[in-house]
Amino acid sequence: MMSLRPRTIRCLLFFVALSLALGLALAGVASAASSSPSPAGSTLKVGWDIEPDNLNPFVGIQQSSFDLYHLEYDFLTDYGPAHLETEPGLATSWTHSPDGLTWTFTIRSGVKWQDGVPLTAHDVAFTYTFMMKYKLQAFLAALAGIKTATAPNDTTVVITCSRPKADILSMWVPILPQHIWGRFQSYSQAYNFANKPPIVGSGPFQVVQWVHGQYIRCVANKSYWAGAPKVDQLIFSVYSDQMTMASDLQSGTIQLAIDLPPAQIKGMQSDKNVSAQPCAQKAFDYLGFNCYTGPSGGNPVLRDWKFRNALNWAVDKQQLVSLAYIGYATPGSTIFEPNFYDPTLDWHWTPPAGEAYTFDLTKAGDMLTAAGYPLVNGVRLNKQGQPIVLRLWGRQDSPQSQVMGKLITQWFRQLGLKIQYSVQSDATLTSAAYNYVGKTFKPDYDMYIWLWQPSGSDPSRRLGYFTTDQIQGNNDAAWSDPQYDRLFQLQSTTLDQQKRKQIVWQMEKIFYDQTPYIVLDYPKLLEGWNTASWTGWERIPSPDGAVAFITDNVDNYRLVGPKATTASSSGLPTAGIVAIVVVAVVVAGGAVLLVTRRRRKLAEEA
Repeated sequence: MMSLRPRTIRCLLFFVALSLALGLALAGVASAASSSPSPAGSTLKVGWDIEPDNLNPFVGIQQSSFDLYHLEYDFLTDYGPAHLETEPGLATSWTHSPDGLTWTFTIRSGVKWQDGVPLTAHDVAFTYTFMMKYKLQAFLAALAGIKTATAPNDTTVVITCSRPKADILSMWVPILPQHIWGRFQSYSQAYNFANKPPIVGSGPFQVVQWVHGQYIRCVANKSYWAGAPKVDQLIFSVYSDQMTMASDLQSGTIQLAIDLPPAQIKGMQSDKNVSAQPCAQKAFDYLGFNCYTGPSGGNPVLRDWKFRNALNWAVDKQQLVSLAYIGYATPGSTIFEPNFYDPTLDWHWTPPAGEAYTFDLTKAGDMLTAAGYPLVNGVRLNKQGQPIVLRLWGRQDSPQSQVMGKLITQWFRQLGLKIQYSVQSDATLTSAAYNYVGKTFKPDYDMYIWLWQPSGSDPSRRLGYFTTDQIQGNNDAAWSDPQYDRLFQLQSTTLDQQKRKQIVWQMEKIFYDQTPYIVLDYPKLLEGWNTASWTGWERIPSPDGAVAFITDNVDNYRLVGPKATTASSSGLPTAGIVAIVVVAVVVAGGAVLLVTRRRRKLAEEA
């Protein structure tokens, strides 16, 4: 009998092992494919560079936090996709008395909280009463004018007002479960509640996990009253680098990227797999001043509106737009964005040509001098004859803020002001604006550059942030003006929307002149979304709004889903099977040929 040499045995063992490995590989690929999420069980992955600051809706101030609040909680009424117009939410319909003081809302039947407890009109009445009773400031401006909210039965809420309430159908107020929040008996208890995941709400998604600095995971509410989301999970990944986020969008690691770097957007527009667009949004960058007249760590010159007003002329907004945003923004003026709202009811006041601020350093210097702040030997002095030293802070998380900070520093120094510019974290800015020494409110900053993306489509939501009673609350400039407060109350009771608009414009002018903020620009929201494998994206408001990060409308998170794909019965794509079979045939053929040649050689040696 002919024996095989060791080398031949090793060769055959190699082919046996190769065959086994190939078989396992085929089985493994088929198994992985069959266990991969199908379109009905997929995950929508979103990238953003601003991590939420708090999951308690009475505490958080970041835009990302407000997006999560609206995903987690329903509102009484909601915001439509055309112009963020009023549409049914938990309330399906409503009526009001002739004097506008009593409103009756019909609440949906059959809605449940995410823990299975029925949601009723009593939860709605509780939410409003709870917020007003304990003066939870995050939503007090929205609830202004409400006296009582009662629920005579499970499907009816009756709201009585102390005066006509113009914004009652657009209140940005999350409805909370009474069986969760009802155990709190004070402002402190509600404010300090961690609201850790899994959070109980009634919205289209439930926040179930937060790994700080990495991601937030939400699961779909399959019994959502407006229809189940098209995905099973929604994951928000936190990026510290916008370039990495852009790369992950193009590679398919994420399906939506919020706040792409301006330098990347043009290059991505040639990518056939994604749509990368500059989107209109409710947002503006601003230079905020510490205007507080009480105990303060800020420089006292900033309490003088004439000093602040003069600085408007020392800011070249077109230069800021060109250098910080590479043109993906427009110069700012007032606290409502232009060309965003319903054209028949545009809340943006446009300053007349003779009142609009332009870039004029000479005029800015002359105005400072006229206001009592002389320039002596190149140094600007206060009214006590001391050099004026101001701290200016840019934001660590915003490259655009840092570019603007450097430019503004240069311009203000040309006025003779001593500017100490530095870059700080959002947490530092927040802590400084809401600083306390013991129980005494003492804001400790001079100026900072921040981006504000206001929630709510009704003007009362935004205007209410600057009323005197919002100092220590939403009024981060701690600014107060009696005429502004009076007009706020007047517009709040004016049901004729066109007349109301004229009052809103008066308030914008006061804010423009008094300058608690210098509105620097209206930036575009640079977003990218996967169009090759995902469908259902809608820009809100139409036609050039964003697809997400809107806060007022979160429909895209629910309505977007993966496109259907063709797969074999084993779950492995046909192309993959063909490729593996071809490889198997080639390998097997090579093995047979090699063994045949080995046999011939052995026969010749025998």
